[in-house]
Amino acid sequence: MYLFFLFGLLCAVGHHIFYSTLHGRIADRQLEMLRYGAVLAFATKAGLVAAVIVAFRQRLWLTVRSKLLSVAALDSLFAATDDITALWNLEIYRTASVAMTLASFVWLAPLVIIFTSNTLGVEVYFNTVNGSCPNVRTLNFNKESTENWRDPTIIDDLIGQSMSTWNATATSEKFTADDFDYYTSSSGTIDLTATMATFTKQTVVRPGIMEDVCGLGWNCSYTIKFTGPGYKCVELAKGVGSTVGKFGDHDPPKDFGFDFLLPKGNFSYQAQTMGGEYYQSQVSPVSPGGMPTDLQPPYPKNLGAFRTEPVIWVGYAERVDTRPVNRTMPGWDKAFIPHVFACEHYETAYTIRFSHENGKQTTNVTDRQYLAKVMDTKWLQDEVNPSPHDNDDSDSTQASPNKNHTTDGTNDPTIGYPASSYVFPQQLERYRKVAAYHSIGMLMRGFIEGTLHSGNVLNPIGVGKALQTKLLDPRQKWFPYPNLQDRLQSLYEDIVLSVLAEPRFVSVVWAANPDIITGAVSDTSPGQRDSTYPCERSRFENRYKYLRRDLWIVYGLALLLALAAIVAGTMAVLQNEGVMHDTRFSNIVAATRGPALDKLRWQSQAAAASGAAGDGGHHGRDLPRDIKNVKVGYGIVPVPGSEQDEHSHSQQYQPGPHGLDDNTRVPGRMWDAGEVRYGFGLEGDVRQLLRSDIGVVPRRRARSAQRF
Repeated sequence: MYLFFLFGLLCAVGHHIFYSTLHGRIADRQLEMLRYGAVLAFATKAGLVAAVIVAFRQRLWLTVRSKLLSVAALDSLFAATDDITALWNLEIYRTASVAMTLASFVWLAPLVIIFTSNTLGVEVYFNTVNGSCPNVRTLNFNKESTENWRDPTIIDDLIGQSMSTWNATATSEKFTADDFDYYTSSSGTIDLTATMATFTKQTVVRPGIMEDVCGLGWNCSYTIKFTGPGYKCVELAKGVGSTVGKFGDHDPPKDFGFDFLLPKGNFSYQAQTMGGEYYQSQVSPVSPGGMPTDLQPPYPKNLGAFRTEPVIWVGYAERVDTRPVNRTMPGWDKAFIPHVFACEHYETAYTIRFSHENGKQTTNVTDRQYLAKVMDTKWLQDEVNPSPHDNDDSDSTQASPNKNHTTDGTNDPTIGYPASSYVFPQQLERYRKVAAYHSIGMLMRGFIEGTLHSGNVLNPIGVGKALQTKLLDPRQKWFPYPNLQDRLQSLYEDIVLSVLAEPRFVSVVWAANPDIITGAVSDTSPGQRDSTYPCERSRFENRYKYLRRDLWIVYGLALLLALAAIVAGTMAVLQNEGVMHDTRFSNIVAATRGPALDKLRWQSQAAAASGAAGDGGHHGRDLPRDIKNVKVGYGIVPVPGSEQDEHSHSQQYQPGPHGLDDNTRVPGRMWDAGEVRYGFGLEGDVRQLLRSDIGVVPRRRARSAQRF
């Protein structure tokens, strides 16, 4: 009894320890873990039930030794832990309430398994880990300064890509100290990248970046810093009747301003972005590769020079009243607020927060610091290099091949001030970097250049590609978004950040080691040390949740009841002369070997006839009702021949009027005179035990008359 209880207690503690080790862990092998928990719950229940059953048996024997019960009640009492129908007998609840309480616990014990099975669950947990991630890339445009198209960077058998394409004054074989490379245009790779970013209206994402950086099944975020190109925009004027002033030293372009914007003009959007643009055909004629055919060193001083960087001038009308759709309708003059702003190209220090979540990349520019202008010159838009042939009336066939009639030996009519701030091809590293910035800026300027005629709001007419960008709102009849200035800066940043989607660019480097060009492959250094960068990883996880309180409420109640049963069983053992009893066959035989019950008719007439016919009867299953109601108890049963007096607590055997015959004996059994046995007997034939403060003494029940 005590060992069974200890076993159950240890299993309950083990169940608690097992679930405690699972609490907060990733919920893998769930069925397996639940099975282990069920095994421990079964073991706990088995140990406690076994202890209670042993205690029940002690109470059972104490009850039959101290009380008289009907045969039916005894049937139910002995079967109470094995046959649930035995619980329907109400008599045993009156005469053996403690024993039946213990039996009820046995039948209710499976609830322990049912309730504890729900104490280990799974909850969704948002796990955040501050650690590091591999393959985190950033931008280093200084790499453009050192990239030589004649000797390109090769990574994983792929040629590194630049932002720019180049012409040269001579072939590599004839290249001398007087020769140089000069800018032509943006490269096809950056053209494609910028086009995708502009027309998808978001930063281009490199395929597989989440798995490379975050790891399979994880989200992650990190912050990178780099220096790159950016546009600094300033609003110059706002409202009907305003005038456009200077932007720094720059004068607004011609045919631009509030006179052209709604409500006075017809444009809801107007952008001039190419004033002072680098002239691609610097000289003519040239052979393939831009090599001058009619020029010999020394070449024109300004050949290939960046003279100025075009300023972006944007005017737009904000629609504040949607009712007027043409200027004939009332309220037209108050339906729009015109704005004008300008943007200049700067080298900018960026702080960018990247987030990769659920397969989607988002970027947030948390800080931008404008460091210096890409070109610190002013475009003199009213001045063009004059040609001495401008007033020449000679035959046109003799005209100069310089179609713009400039005098500096190039075809580029742009004049910037001061000329000392020009960036020349001979300034090799600076020139290449300015060329990279210029290429990216030129692409964005080309996308937003143009106008949108909204004189009839319901039938806007666009010129240029601005309709394909995120600057104009299709839900507002293609009117610009009210925050157009911020969206223009964001569009340019989308293009710049999209460079990261093509790791073949030489400007793409590891964030942890900005001097190492990444190429299109993942980091293969030992432990990925070249690319490991601080990041925050997160994901939703299924984790085990142990309901400790619920488990111990169930086990605590079960253990408390089992302990009470053990106390009751221990008290019964003490009252049973310190001897533990059970209901094994040998114990039952020892308890029923006396002849005192042979006087009862244990079979109905039908059963007796059947037994006489040789089928052995029904073995007590079909007892007569009057037999079931006979009071029977367990104690000292005297046998015939006993001559002990009343003081010895036994008496002469007196056959009663019950049953078949008073002198019935068990066949083949020899009884000694004066023999006394413990066993079951009828009321009046059995002496039972009474509690006393000095021990346990037998008592004799008065025999009551029974009629059968």
